[in-house]
Amino acid sequence: MIGIVCETTWNTEYIGTMKEGDVAKIAGYELKMDGLTQRQGPNYRELLASFAVSLDGARLSAMTPSKRNFTTRAGTSTTEAALQTRGVSQLYISLGEPTPEGGIGVRIYHKPMVLLIWFGPVLMAFGGMLSLSDRRLRVGAPKPAKALRGLQAAE
Repeated sequence: MIGIVCETTWNTEYIGTMKEGDVAKIAGYELKMDGLTQRQGPNYRELLASFAVSLDGARLSAMTPSKRNFTTRAGTSTTEAALQTRGVSQLYISLGEPTPEGGIGVRIYHKPMVLLIWFGPVLMAFGGMLSLSDRRLRVGAPKPAKALRGLQAAE
């Protein structure tokens, strides 16, 4: 519950159009778009965007989301989001449609403490294993009742 509450309360997002050299600021991060490149895959054409990610002026990494158009499936397209995990928080970048001016639609999400959502199932699994370690609490197959030694005549 803590992860869900924190993620929905402090979630931040940026939705806009970016060109080469543009900078988006979100939750203390600065994401500079370094450029767009085209690549050819085995059965798709891919538009790849490069982002330089920095936090408080210190460069962290590069993120490369892409948008793929499949030539064999009558123009079907998919988006390959970029994901960066820092501690229990995550930063996502997803691409939209390209613009005629040379930019591209971008969605950037910062999800703080989203990985705490996995803490609940891990804690429940640990509790289940712990409960199995106590032999007194195990539920097994019932033991057969002891047979009577013999029949006695009723008086």
